[in-house]
Amino acid sequence: MNKSIENLRRSLAKADNVVVFSGAGLSADSGIPTFRDGATGLWANVDPMEVASIYGFKNDPDKVWAWHEGMRALFADTRPNAGHEGIARLESLLPRARVSVITQNIDGLHQAAGSANVLEIHGSALRIRCHQHCGFVAPWPLGQPAPHRCPSCGARVRPDVVWFGEALDGELLSLSAETSFAADVFFSVGTSAVIQPAASLPVLAKEGGALIVEVNPNETPFSEFADYSIRTGASAFFPALCAALAGAP
Repeated sequence: MNKSIENLRRSLAKADNVVVFSGAGLSADSGIPTFRDGATGLWANVDPMEVASIYGFKNDPDKVWAWHEGMRALFADTRPNAGHEGIARLESLLPRARVSVITQNIDGLHQAAGSANVLEIHGSALRIRCHQHCGFVAPWPLGQPAPHRCPSCGARVRPDVVWFGEALDGELLSLSAETSFAADVFFSVGTSAVIQPAASLPVLAKEGGALIVEVNPNETPFSEFADYSIRTGASAFFPALCAALAGAP
């Protein structure tokens, strides 16, 4: 890993646009289970279509709310890990570059770590919005109940996340695609690289000429296209990268 980091240090020193694309594996070190990780995953013992789909919300909104509140309870004692913190630190260590984060995660840990430019393509479990798109959006702090009716129009309120059966926000997806294509260095971190349309973002970065760095203990369908495949977790990799950028021994 040390040789790869030294090579990356030189590439990052010349970069104008650096993008970090993150998935659930990044937050696993903070104690948040991934969705599909066997018996401990968030989908264990539950049908995702009943608790995290537009159809489930129409059929049994109380069940959907209960599951999301239970998921958020897992967030209550979590903190950004060394991977989140290292990613946030890149902004100060790369003063000539714009560092952007595109995340599939809905836990808000990138912002908690200090990252300034975060695109949450799957939404956030720390916000609520009107189900009828009247424009009402509000924070949903951990430990606080949410109103189930919109204070503006009286329609149902829902968690501001993207469910099965829903499209991603078109404007946000377009911005994420443009940001990826413009990248000089693109990190794919803790993501399985199989969920579309998010999985297309590393491909766009590659087509745009970016240096692609995959940080994942496991091989993914995108591994063969990466310039560097770092077989370790983000909590080990990003502190080491930041130390190299800072000139630490």
